[in-house]
Amino acid sequence: MLVLKPCTPFLIKRLNNNCISNKHPLILTALLLSLGSYHPAIASQSVTIDMRKPMSAAQLAEYNRDGIVIDYDNTPVLKQVYVTAKDGAIARQLPSGAAKKIKDYRIGTKLDVIEDNQQWYGIRDSIFRQYDEDYDGQDRMQIEVVRWEKVYIKKDQTGSLDSIVLMPKDLNIVSHLSVGKKDESFETGKALNDYLKIELIDKALFEKKRPLAVDYLSHKNAIKKQDGVISIQLVKDSVNLVDIDSDDDGETYRYIGQIDALDQHLVEVLRWESQNYQMFDQVEGFLTQEFSAYPYLSPNKRYIISAYANPYEGHTDLGLYKVKGREIIPVMSAGFKNWMPTMESADIFWASDGYLYLAVTHSAAYWKEDGNLNNRSQYIRIKVVDGVATQ
Repeated sequence: MLVLKPCTPFLIKRLNNNCISNKHPLILTALLLSLGSYHPAIASQSVTIDMRKPMSAAQLAEYNRDGIVIDYDNTPVLKQVYVTAKDGAIARQLPSGAAKKIKDYRIGTKLDVIEDNQQWYGIRDSIFRQYDEDYDGQDRMQIEVVRWEKVYIKKDQTGSLDSIVLMPKDLNIVSHLSVGKKDESFETGKALNDYLKIELIDKALFEKKRPLAVDYLSHKNAIKKQDGVISIQLVKDSVNLVDIDSDDDGETYRYIGQIDALDQHLVEVLRWESQNYQMFDQVEGFLTQEFSAYPYLSPNKRYIISAYANPYEGHTDLGLYKVKGREIIPVMSAGFKNWMPTMESADIFWASDGYLYLAVTHSAAYWKEDGNLNNRSQYIRIKVVDGVATQ
C-alpha cells in the first residue's frame, strides 16, 4: 500500500511497471488536495538562501530534486514585476546563475515577488516536477507533481511595464509567414526583409507626416441599411448583404464607403469575436478580397496593407496585397511578433511620401496592469520593398 501524509497539492500520474500481471500495467491516477511528506527533505518556504555560504552536495541535490515548497495562501507577495529582458528570463532553483534551470519566462510576464535576495528575486510560481520511485522494492512509480514553489530570477531581467519598449531590431521579427500555399512557423521568430522595410521613428516625424495622409475612401454615395439589409446597386443588378441574427455564427454588415480608384465597395463584417473587411466589385458585384483589418491603399495605388492587432495571439497579423487592374492579389501574410497597432484608426495612414505610418505598442505591453489597453505609443513606418509588385 502506498501511504501519503498531508502536505502540498500534487498529482500522482502513473505506475510504469506491471503490478498485477505482465499484460496489464497498473495505471494509477489520483488528484490529492493535500500531499504527505513523501519527500521528507522538502525545504521550508521561509528559508532564505545565502549563496555566499558553503552548501553541501547533499543539500544542493535536495533543492534540485524537491524545490522550495510554499503555502500559497500564507505567503505574502512583496510586489509584482514584469520580465523586461528582450530574450525573456530564466527561473532557477537557487539565487545563482549556475543553479538548476526550472522554467523560462517570456518578456512581459507578470511575476509575484516573495523574497528580495541581493541581485535576485524569489518568485512564487506553480512548478511541475517528475520523479521515478521504487514501489514495494519491485516496481517503478512515476510521480508527476504540480505545486507552488519559490524560484529565483535575476533582478536585472525585470522591471515595470513601461520599461518594455521596441528597439529597431524588434520590428521585422515574424512568428509565421504565408506566401501562396506555403505556410511557415518560427518558434523563436525570424527576421523578414524580403517584402517590407520597417523603421522606428519618433512622434515628431509621425505628426509631421500626418497632414500628408492619402485616403481614397469616398462617402459620397453612402448606402444605408434597411431592415438588416445592405443593398449595393450595380450597373445591371444588385448585391444584398443580409444580417444574420444568431448567437453562434451571427454576422452584421456595415457599409464603409467606395474606393473609386479600384472600382470597389468596402464593407465591414462584424461577428461575435471577430471582424473583417470585404471589397465588392462596383461593376459585377463579386467579392474581390477579404482582409483581417482595414485595408489601406498606397498612394501609387499599387499596394494594400492591412494590420490587425491580434489580442489572442499577441502579435500583428499583417497582410500585403498588390493591385492588378480590378484584381487584388495576396502577396504575403505574416505575424509580426513584437508590435501591435493602437486601436485609434487615425493613427495609421499612408502618406504621400510612400510610407505607411503607424502608432504601435510593444506586444508584451499591449495591455496595462489594470487590464485596459495601453495608451503609451511608439511610432513606426513601413515601405514596400522595390520589386514586390513583379513577384
